[in-house]
Amino acid sequence: MSFESQTPPTEGTSGPRAPATDHHRIGFVGPDNAGKTTVAAMVAERLTERTVVEVVGEAGTVVDQSETSSDALGELATQWTVVDYRAGTDSVESAAGTVDTLFVVTTPETLDRVASYERVAARLGLDVFLVVNRFTESDRDRLKSFDGPEIAEYFYDDETVSAGELPTLEERTTEAILLESLQPERLSAPEAIAALGSGRRDVVNVEVKNEAEAIGLIRLLRRNGYAADFFRCNCRCHDGHVLARVCPP
Repeated sequence: MSFESQTPPTEGTSGPRAPATDHHRIGFVGPDNAGKTTVAAMVAERLTERTVVEVVGEAGTVVDQSETSSDALGELATQWTVVDYRAGTDSVESAAGTVDTLFVVTTPETLDRVASYERVAARLGLDVFLVVNRFTESDRDRLKSFDGPEIAEYFYDDETVSAGELPTLEERTTEAILLESLQPERLSAPEAIAALGSGRRDVVNVEVKNEAEAIGLIRLLRRNGYAADFFRCNCRCHDGHVLARVCPP
C-alpha cells in the first residue's frame, strides 16, 4: 500500500488542494571513470517513479524519459532536472546559476581530486555534497576522517556495473541524495511544524524511525496545509525521512 493511499491530500481552508509546483535542479560532476553517469542515471530513474524529470547529459541516454503530465508531480509537487556534466572541474563552472545542488561523484581511490571541485564550487557559491562509488567496508575509517564535502551517499563496490547499465539496489536506495539536495538540516517534528508555520523554512526534513511514524506525521502535516512525503534512506538507526514544504495559497 502506498503512502498516497494511506494519507489524505494536502488541505487548505477551502478543502483539499494541490501544492504549487516547485522545480529543483541537481548536477553531478567528478573525475573520469568514477561512475558519475551511473549515479546520475540511478537517481534520475528513481525520480521518474515519483515525479516529472528532465535528464540532461549522457545519463539521459540511459533513463527512459517518457513524456509525463503535471498530474505526475507527486506529493511534494516538485519537478526535477538532473544534469550529468562532463568529467573534470571545468564542468563546475557550467553549473553556476544552473543547478541548486552539486554532487561530486568519486571513488575511494580518487578522493584526492575532490578538493579541486570543492574549491571551484565554494568560489561560485554552490552547495556541494559527495557521493562515493565503489565503496568497501575497509574504506569506512578513511571516509570518516576525510576533510571535504559532506557525504550524501555511498555505493558498495559490488553495486557498480558496466557502462550503459544500471544496478538493481535491492537493499539500498538513492533517495538520500534527494534529501540532501532539498533540505540537509534535520529537525524534530515539532521544530519542523514550527519552522514551516513561522516561515523560517520553506522545506523541512524530519527523521522517522519507521513507516508507521512517517504516516502519522504526513497526516498531521497535510491536515495543517503542507505538502509532505516519505523518503527512504540507508541509515541503520531509522527507515527514512519525511520532507514537507509550504503550499502557497
